[in-house]
Amino acid sequence: MTRAAVQLKADGPIEFIEVDVRPPGPGEVRVRMAAAGLCHTDVQALYGGVTSMTMPPPAVAGHEGAGVVTEVGPGVCGPSVGDHVILSATGHDGTCEFCTNGHPSLCLRSLQLADPRTGNGPALSVDGTPVTPFGPLGTFTEETIVPAECAITIDQAMPLDLACLIGCAVSTGVGAVRNRVTVRPGDHVAVLGCGGVGLNIVQAARRAGAGSVIAVDVSEEKLAAATAFGATHVIDARHVQVPDAVRAVTGPFGAHFTFESTGLTDCMAQAVSATRPGGTAVLLGMAPGSSALALDNIADIILQEKVITGSLMGSGYSARDFPVLVREYLEGTLKLDELITRRRPLAEINEAIADLKSGTGLRTVFTF
Repeated sequence: MTRAAVQLKADGPIEFIEVDVRPPGPGEVRVRMAAAGLCHTDVQALYGGVTSMTMPPPAVAGHEGAGVVTEVGPGVCGPSVGDHVILSATGHDGTCEFCTNGHPSLCLRSLQLADPRTGNGPALSVDGTPVTPFGPLGTFTEETIVPAECAITIDQAMPLDLACLIGCAVSTGVGAVRNRVTVRPGDHVAVLGCGGVGLNIVQAARRAGAGSVIAVDVSEEKLAAATAFGATHVIDARHVQVPDAVRAVTGPFGAHFTFESTGLTDCMAQAVSATRPGGTAVLLGMAPGSSALALDNIADIILQEKVITGSLMGSGYSARDFPVLVREYLEGTLKLDELITRRRPLAEINEAIADLKSGTGLRTVFTF
């Protein structure tokens, strides 16, 4: 038995209850969770915001976590018992068409792992009923069973309550700058949405040498945080037309790169409009599955050769990227402590979700 934050009924509250956890099967490891971060995508998955991610109840969300390996299943070569690990929502087989062509975040193995009907099945159950995990993880539980390739071994000097953030917010934001595009010294960068992901875009762009890093949000708290993370300019989107305000900083052409991390289609359209000719708008925020992106003038996209691209989980390779991010934190070049607004026990998950929905704070981390 273990305890987990389970949604028992669709659209219902989360209950912190005892659940059964099976032993690890072939290719799996058991992880005793130490910390898990709450991401907006978790709420969308629980309450139906993104159709492709909706989890039928009973369900356990969570895809941003870190812990210690306590047991390994048959056929696992690594990690080992006692290893400290960050959990990754994407696995990589290294052999599929996407892995071999430089797009490991699109690995076909990841699609398989994300479907709980494949592999060894859900790890948790309530009174004999399988619990649906978020993708291959479901980190809002004291113990979980995950595919071995989703448990990335890290330096044990790394605090696990900070390490968990690397599993999503940090790797997604930093990776979008490093892996999806190439920000050159002097480039203008605009970041629309300065939550956990957006702040990591800000600090990665600044470290890449961007000439200006323009943070855009409707929260004074988040804009202040963006300044601390390296933003050179801030824009309160409540009071201005965002594309015009961006061009007031960059000059008449706009930003070389815009990054949108809110998942709001209006913000996505603003990001495209604020991008200069030949520039790139990178969309990271998860919009509801039925959303459509309306652009004012399609001809501008063609005539100005703008690029609109997506970035999934930082477009990276977690086995490579997570240890690098850990090392950067330990060396003092990557901000993580400042991302956490509050630490809570997992039993307070409903209160944490209420804070997230209200826009309060940056990141809540559950500690076990």
